[in-house]
Amino acid sequence: MSIAVLALLAWLVLIVFAIVPKGLTLSDIVFLYFLIGIITITLFTILDVNLHWVPLTRSVEGAFAMYIDRFIIIPFAIILSVCILNSHLKAIWRWGLSATIVLFLCVVDRICIWADLITFQRWNEFFAVVMYVAFIVLVWWILLWFLGLEKGEFKNS
Repeated sequence: MSIAVLALLAWLVLIVFAIVPKGLTLSDIVFLYFLIGIITITLFTILDVNLHWVPLTRSVEGAFAMYIDRFIIIPFAIILSVCILNSHLKAIWRWGLSATIVLFLCVVDRICIWADLITFQRWNEFFAVVMYVAFIVLVWWILLWFLGLEKGEFKNS
């Protein structure tokens, strides 16, 4: 059941990602995807294995469901949020839509808790919100740096 719910959410995220204009090149999006993948796997491994704050279920179905969450839902939602932050919308719309994406990611966390895929030990929703916001801002800053490299802003004169 958990795979079906998370697969449905993954399809929803991918459809929204495909529809929304991004304003980035394919190489920018691929760079962000792999960067987010590296950070996500590292961060959640530390939270699960090292700190035992957000332990995962050890069932095979649960592991596949969490792979859907960590390789599709979280990266594409964060890329979408970074694209919105990088757009030419008014600041209130950019931050409001990004806050909506953070809220969506927290709802996905609640669904994972409901499906017994993860448990929060010494962790709560406030920490999750702070983590997702910091994650989005960090990736946005890295994107701005990466776009500056493409424009040649950081060349030695």
